[in-house]
Amino acid sequence: MTMDKSAVLKALAAEVAAELDAVERVAAMARDEASSEESKAEGKYDTRATEASYLARGQAWRVAELRRLSAWMQVFDATVPRDVVEVGALVELGGHRDAWVFIGPIGGPKVQVDKRTLRMISLDSPLGGAMAGLSEGEGFAVDSPQGRVEYEILHLR
Repeated sequence: MTMDKSAVLKALAAEVAAELDAVERVAAMARDEASSEESKAEGKYDTRATEASYLARGQAWRVAELRRLSAWMQVFDATVPRDVVEVGALVELGGHRDAWVFIGPIGGPKVQVDKRTLRMISLDSPLGGAMAGLSEGEGFAVDSPQGRVEYEILHLR
């Protein structure tokens, strides 16, 4: 059974928006902590301010990444058919574990669509990289902690 690509994108966009909102709140708290009087070093071995600034920098990076992903999703045209696995492809995998994945510019959330779980991955992931450029019906293998895992591309949209 195939999955509706527009429903997938809608669910992914909603999850990205929710994550962005949450990460923006955490980033604001991390910024406040990094610049707070309470984080000021009380001695040469007190690293609270340094640690808080590292956290704030990491959160700011994640906010920027999620904003770029959200902007990409707003302009992405889901009606363009995909003949090979590339960014924008919706892929049903069979094999070790049947799964649905959406190939995004970066990895993203996991969502439920039509009572099936789907994860957004990127071509930089081991799974995404192994199937990049392949077509419907082709097989591939991925090295995992459990050993070599074989898959087949059942459907590609």
